[in-house]
Amino acid sequence: MAAQLAARSLEDKSSNVRRNAVKLLGKLVSSHPFSVMHGGQLSFAEWNQRLQAVEVELNALKPPVGSPGLAEKGGNPDMTVDTALLDEATEIDAEAKESNPLTEDQKAAIVRKAAEDAATTELMNRLQLTRKYYSEAMRFIEVIHDATPVVCQLLSSKNKSEVIEAMDFFVIIDAYKIEAVRTGIRRMLRLIWTKGNSDEGKGVQSHLIDCYRGLFFIAPDTFNDNDAANYIARNMISLTFGATPAELTSLEQLLSTMMKAQHISELVITKLWQVYGVQKQEISKNQRRGAIIVLGMLAMADPDVVIKEMGTMLRIGLGPLGRADLALAKYTCVALRRMNPSKRQAKDATTSASKMPNDHAVLGKLASMVEIISDNKEWFGVAEQAISAIYALSKHPDTLSSAILRRKTKQVFQQQSVQQDQDAMEGVESQGALPSPPPEGPPKKQKSALALSQLLFIVGHIAIKQIVHLELCELEFKRRKAEKEKSKPPNASPTKRASTDQDELDQIGGTTEDDFSEVINHIRERELLFGPTSLLSHYAPLVTEICSNNTKYNDESLQAAATLCMAKLMCVSSEYCEKNLPLLITILEKSQNPVTRSNVVIALGDMAVCFNHLIDENTDFLYRRLNDKDSSVKRTCLMTLTFLILAGQVKVKGQLGEMARCLEDPDKRIADLSRMFFTELSTKDNAVYNQFIDMFSHLSAATDLEEASLKRIIKFLASFIEKVSFAPGMEFLPPLLTGFKDKHAKQLADKLAARLARCESERQWNDVAYALSLLQHKNEEIQKTISAGFRLVEVTA
Repeated sequence: MAAQLAARSLEDKSSNVRRNAVKLLGKLVSSHPFSVMHGGQLSFAEWNQRLQAVEVELNALKPPVGSPGLAEKGGNPDMTVDTALLDEATEIDAEAKESNPLTEDQKAAIVRKAAEDAATTELMNRLQLTRKYYSEAMRFIEVIHDATPVVCQLLSSKNKSEVIEAMDFFVIIDAYKIEAVRTGIRRMLRLIWTKGNSDEGKGVQSHLIDCYRGLFFIAPDTFNDNDAANYIARNMISLTFGATPAELTSLEQLLSTMMKAQHISELVITKLWQVYGVQKQEISKNQRRGAIIVLGMLAMADPDVVIKEMGTMLRIGLGPLGRADLALAKYTCVALRRMNPSKRQAKDATTSASKMPNDHAVLGKLASMVEIISDNKEWFGVAEQAISAIYALSKHPDTLSSAILRRKTKQVFQQQSVQQDQDAMEGVESQGALPSPPPEGPPKKQKSALALSQLLFIVGHIAIKQIVHLELCELEFKRRKAEKEKSKPPNASPTKRASTDQDELDQIGGTTEDDFSEVINHIRERELLFGPTSLLSHYAPLVTEICSNNTKYNDESLQAAATLCMAKLMCVSSEYCEKNLPLLITILEKSQNPVTRSNVVIALGDMAVCFNHLIDENTDFLYRRLNDKDSSVKRTCLMTLTFLILAGQVKVKGQLGEMARCLEDPDKRIADLSRMFFTELSTKDNAVYNQFIDMFSHLSAATDLEEASLKRIIKFLASFIEKVSFAPGMEFLPPLLTGFKDKHAKQLADKLAARLARCESERQWNDVAYALSLLQHKNEEIQKTISAGFRLVEVTA
């Protein structure tokens, strides 16, 4: 079958073969021979249902078991027969001679019976042919289903033509309703991040947008404008159903890009607001959430999308519906935050950024969402996005955040004291037998550990947002300073300018950028966590107390929240970080909660950026998490280290062997991440070459690493030493760079050959010999040593 051969060719080594195999599969689907019956759709479920129906019909036409003439083929001919049933041959012949001829009625009955049998036979033959037709269609669909995951992998190919053919394939099979297409269409989303600084990257991005427009944004020709807008709005909302956070991030980039290109009409945006704002009719929670998610994404390109409907968001997402559905409230906070574009978005935004006073209705609603009492885990997402929105929209977010923090603290600790008083009163009432008055109403009760966890979460997030706010203040000051320098008259005196300028930031930080930076750094280092008037300074000791006494405060969620809060506070001040770093590392080593360990790994990565001199001495604790028993922690650690090493934030000190082991991890995502890391690392100056010996030593000394796995890892790493790439316009360098490559291979061969005499086991000797076989070197001494084998080396040693 052609489809099977094409599917097999998808894994060919040649890029050209793979590309044409994808094209052939697409052509086979678009011209498939199974459109004669039931149209041309290739839904597996529908064809399977038809096949089962034909099987039922065939089984119904078959005579019941035991009917005459249904004796099994190949049965025993000499089976025992009752002799009373048998006549002599002469008797039967005589009876046959004396039998009367058939009447007309009997002849008609025989003819009628023969016609019925012939019709039944014809029907069975037709049903059998139909069953064969359905079976072949099912086999074809199964081949396409099996090929889909391989085509998904080709979406990550470095070859542009392969990627484009893979996208076209998914567009084709979507038209034929093949169920496996959903995975491919979602996987296509990540291509929006393809680097667009070349014609190749731009071609992939534009082709992706064209594919998605054809799939979701172009209505059938028979639809009028209103129906077309409904169709597109429904499709846009459906893209959010079941999407992972990574897919939502890619979708956000795609939709904002399409919005900038004016591919989305005002009527479609109106329909999305209608879905979000409907109150008279019960609708799906996912549909309402999807509408505000999409609207928030469109606001990335045009903040007016959400600014015009501010009242709707306050009424729905931050009103009763939002309080009943905290996920809806969270995405509403995200959309509100887009009213004030970030620095990167502001360049293309049509609306100028404007901050709100703290008594604005929007900020009041956001603050109330942070302070609601709820046991729902979604509360943490709402609080995070609400605080982020406050810092994005408020003129003085620190003042408003302080008020929220005070009210929440009062709420948490008053509730705890009231609960203790009630317990004490219950003891007094039981002694005096005094009747207690009936409760006035059902007050919302919350576990003290959960309430404290929520408070600490707010503290940590406000601390992080506050240092970001300080950095933005510094950037804003520098921007205004630069604009002022450009626009000042050449003859104006500095004194006159200083007297006329009423800029707040100048008054705070002085007249030079260095002065202002010093003030900002002093506030961050000394005031936020140690200042006598700082609110956060009251929580830092509390957090340390909870984290250092996990037996006294043994609630798992409280410990997780306290650890996360402490890690965020450590990113504020180097003094607080240095003081609590041993405690954080102890939690990383001993915590049984994988979420806590993952959070600490991420926090250490952040601290490595903020306070590199403190973390650089403790990177071993990070590398140890690559051997964590939980794959999510291991994956988080690998991603963190990948960023830190490639960005030059940490120095590599021979620990890359642990990252190399991840190439053989059972979790495919971890193995792929490790492969990507070394591919990127190989673009740095001789990075793999410089670390090759240390990595080999680490891998060879690992007793729990199988020999076959080690060989695959070493072969992969050695391939980067052999590769030599040339920048555009530098094609005249191959002879020179080839000399460098040969020199590197020779140096590595000499270093590895020196290990042969020190090998303590045949396994170690074989590992070194295999590594030498991968390097291109011309050294007869090494060849003789390898040819002699392990035993000879052992004797001479």
